[in-house]
Amino acid sequence: MEKVSMQPDWVFSPQPMYIIGTKNETGSPNFCVITWIGFSFDKVPHLMLTIGGSKLTKTNILRERKFSANMITEDILWLADYFGNTRGEDAEKKGVAYGYTWGERAEVPVINECHWAYECEVTKVVELDGAHLFLAEIKNIQIDKKFENMNMKKIDLEELRPAVYAPYCYFSIGKKLGEMGEWKKHLHISRDFQP
Repeated sequence: MEKVSMQPDWVFSPQPMYIIGTKNETGSPNFCVITWIGFSFDKVPHLMLTIGGSKLTKTNILRERKFSANMITEDILWLADYFGNTRGEDAEKKGVAYGYTWGERAEVPVINECHWAYECEVTKVVELDGAHLFLAEIKNIQIDKKFENMNMKKIDLEELRPAVYAPYCYFSIGKKLGEMGEWKKHLHISRDFQP
């Protein structure tokens, strides 16, 4: 396969999407969409979140040091699109109907329509050039009751149906391709191979 080099840019960064919930100074909820998210582990599970520029969500996290991360699935995509295309700094986001409750282990707003949500408390903030990276301990995970019997070691994304972002477009997850360790079924094994 011949390859060519290109300048690093945002051209291809397929990412999971989350509605981030924070508490405003007034005590009301604020929601926005963030795609710069990853997961880490340091004795306990952590979520890593990067927010650039001026955003009410970032201001709230710096003040409160906690947030919720509500997984965006196909059925709540357009609610998420609304949150991602309106600014909390301009006005409270009340343009469409949605429900929320406060977290069970952290005082953060959680979207009622969301099937999978993390309640997080910030343990470390790294100030970058124009952005902040938040490392947050996952204090609780709320899941839709219909998923309570799902095998949590092999989460079925076809059933959960998360939406994925690639710059300016949304995609769904395709079919399951296989399971970890099935490489022997799909690749030619050299005679010299010894596990």
